[in-house]
Amino acid sequence: MFWKKSNKEDKTSKKLFSAPNEGRNSFRVTPPLDAPLEATLNEIPISIVNISSGGFRFNKIDLKGDKFYLAEILLPEDKNKISALVEILENDEKNNCRCRFVDLTQEIEETLHRYVLNRQKEKKEIDT
Repeated sequence: MFWKKSNKEDKTSKKLFSAPNEGRNSFRVTPPLDAPLEATLNEIPISIVNISSGGFRFNKIDLKGDKFYLAEILLPEDKNKISALVEILENDEKNNCRCRFVDLTQEIEETLHRYVLNRQKEKKEIDT
């Protein structure tokens, strides 16, 4: 099945997707290195490390202590920016920040699911 990790492992590439653990409810995927996701947080450009329908992780920027921000993400298939409120959950010691989407519309959630599914299919095609 396309959602199962293949037995082939390339030690030089990033992990494409991660199964949800007890702290997460959704699969997350890594954007391709040659096609990073364009995104902003309160109009400040950010670099997304991984994304799911539940939230995303990005390279930490100077946050002013606020907990909620407006995120805008341009997904390749959609060509329109997704705008959503996010809550900052964690800043870790590896210079990453984790956040979750707040009150997504069904349309935006389905768009995110479609992106994750397409990235998983791409990985499966590369592995076969």
